[in-house]
Amino acid sequence: MMGPGLSYDDTPPFSAPVRFFLTAPLFGVVAGLTLLFGGEILVSRWTPGALAITHLFAAGFMLQVMLGALLQVMPVVAGASMPAPLRIAGVTHVAMTLGTAGLAYGLGAGAPDVLLGGAVLLVGGLFVFLSAAALGLSRGARTGNNTRTPRDLRMAFAGLVVTAALGFSLVLVLTRGLALPVPLPTVVNLHAGWGWMGWAAVLLAAASWVVVPMFQITAAYPQRFTTLWAPAVTATLVLWTLAEYFAIDTARFIAIIALGLLGAGYAGTTLYLQAHSRRSKPDTPFLAFREAMYAALAGVLVLVISLWSDADWWPILAGVLILHGGFGGTITAMLYKIVPFLAWLHLTQAGLKAPNMKKLLPDTPIRRQLRVRSASLATLCLAVFVPILAPVAGIVLAVEFGWLFANLLRVVRARRDAAKAAVPRPGSHAST
Repeated sequence: MMGPGLSYDDTPPFSAPVRFFLTAPLFGVVAGLTLLFGGEILVSRWTPGALAITHLFAAGFMLQVMLGALLQVMPVVAGASMPAPLRIAGVTHVAMTLGTAGLAYGLGAGAPDVLLGGAVLLVGGLFVFLSAAALGLSRGARTGNNTRTPRDLRMAFAGLVVTAALGFSLVLVLTRGLALPVPLPTVVNLHAGWGWMGWAAVLLAAASWVVVPMFQITAAYPQRFTTLWAPAVTATLVLWTLAEYFAIDTARFIAIIALGLLGAGYAGTTLYLQAHSRRSKPDTPFLAFREAMYAALAGVLVLVISLWSDADWWPILAGVLILHGGFGGTITAMLYKIVPFLAWLHLTQAGLKAPNMKKLLPDTPIRRQLRVRSASLATLCLAVFVPILAPVAGIVLAVEFGWLFANLLRVVRARRDAAKAAVPRPGSHAST
């Protein structure tokens, strides 16, 4: 299970990343309940409820999982251990959790002071995390053949900083009347673009260079592709930002299309590698990851359509397909691989006999939860065009994330039970 060029000697304690993984699905449950009781949320991307759900998903689910994963990924693939990882995890986790709750409530309920307080907590938590990550990366050694992953992590962090700065400026517009040099919708679009591509997509790709070949038994991504992809995304985002600032419509259009093609290129390359996997029978997370790539491709297509249409439903459908279908699908699939692996790894490092990962989390509950997830995505897409289905979509969404939480909690409990029952092997080192 140990991939080439990976170092597991400096992995943080199990509780450091797991607190993020267990909290993240709860925000998905809240998003579902918001959709259930929030009325006509999906009629426009600008409704308070739609803004709240978007941030519950993006900052509550996606960002929580990504920060937790980084605590584990950085020392393994980049040789970059954070100082005091438990303390950093604790401070960041509390700030991100309370900050996201405040941000979402402030947007949904129109409460400016709560909105500003949530934003301050979010930015503060990110500052603590990114400062520790930058310190770790500055003194971390490149390991094995994964030299592009540390570089791409730095680019993802830069994208997160831009995303947070744009988002905080929007909060100041709403709460303190800050004047912006460009129209408000333009800043919103840039905030979303940098968040989706500059932060989330680059980070997902940086992890994929390692995780997809390791867990899905595929060939490595082509070297030229991994060398050029993240820098191309970042450069295109910079060009798009400049085009928006100077109101150069042609350059703006070209940049948006280029970003769509880059996103489609990642999804298409991943699907190609999966089609040639050495697995004799793909497991359920493998199939979920593949479904997520198809959803991302569909989202890119819908996003391009929205450039030529003024209909409100196209941007909302693109958001559903890209956020829930693409990012949500890949993150869920990765969680089902990463969390059991971490439980097994920490038991093994403690010198205990670890159960097989399939015993830590059998395939049956994963398969059932992912079926609900597919139904959730389909119902959300239908609700974009048939608003009366929004409460139904909310129920299914809440069930999806509640079930994900239960499955992840099952792994944590199985690890705890195995640690209590296991007998340390002679000569093994201390506990995790």
